[in-house]
Formats: sequence, structure tokens, C-alpha cells
Amino acid sequence: MSVASRCLGLSALLLAMTTGCTVVNTVQVPSVPGAAGQSVFVTSGDITEPHEVVGMLQVHKGGVLLFGNIDVVGTDLEAGFKDVLIPEVKKQGGDGVVRVRYAMTQYTPLARAMGAIFFIFPLPSGVTITGQIVKLKAGAAAPAAPAAAPTPETKSL
Repeated sequence: MSVASRCLGLSALLLAMTTGCTVVNTVQVPSVPGAAGQSVFVTSGDITEPHEVVGMLQVHKGGVLLFGNIDVVGTDLEAGFKDVLIPEVKKQGGDGVVRVRYAMTQYTPLARAMGAIFFIFPLPSGVTITGQIVKLKAGAAAPAAPAAAPTPETKSL
């Protein structure tokens, strides 16, 4: 194998390791006030139900990634919402959180590989979530279910 082909192969491998990839993070929490008997709802927008703003909220959960991939503490969105955000909303007496924004530590495949190679230096990881805690006003009904379609009348002749 020639030196040029080795350099080309090494360059292609290095390019593949340094390119970023798209990551889609999801977490399932109620997004409608009063949905499915859940006590706390979360939405990135606003709600139409009458409510009062209890206050602003910013929560953070931090930890480390061992070997570049093992999340010891749980610093993903799921843990951020269910372990930190929702308990804090309940503690402050809110019914939900509106205008939610989040930031989460993410690493490229190269950084994760380097974390695995240099395992004595764990990679810091964390998730920060902000929003407005709201309390639904008394007498405010949960969103109504859509009305059933009218049934046609039948006449006998």
C-alpha cells in the first residue's frame, strides 16, 4: 500500500470521526393541562386556559460521562424533566410549565472516542431547563374533548 493511499484512508477516517451528527432528544410529559390525570403539564408555548404565573424556573442536573458514553447520574432530557423539573414545579405549587427551553451538553463522536481513550478524564455533562411556572385559575376547565359528530336521524316509512 502506498503512502498516498494510507494518507487518504487516514484522512477519510479522521473526517468521518470529526463530523457532527444530528441527535434528536425526546421526552414524554403531559403537554395539555389536566391530560391523563397527570398533575404537571409542560409546553414550549403558551396556554389558552386562564392562569397566573407563579414564577420563573431554572433547574440544572449535572454529572459526567464515563468512558465518553456512560451517563452515571442521568443528565439527559428524560432525567432533567422527570427528576428535577416536575418535582420543583410541584414543590412551588404550580400546575405546569410554559415557555420551556432547554440546553443539554452534547459531544461529537470524536470527543466521545477521546473520552473512551482517556477514561481518567470523564466528560462533564448536564441539562438546564427554564420556563414559567403557572397555576390554573380556579374554575378553569381543562380543555374539552372534541364533540362527537352528530348522528343522522333515521325515519321509517
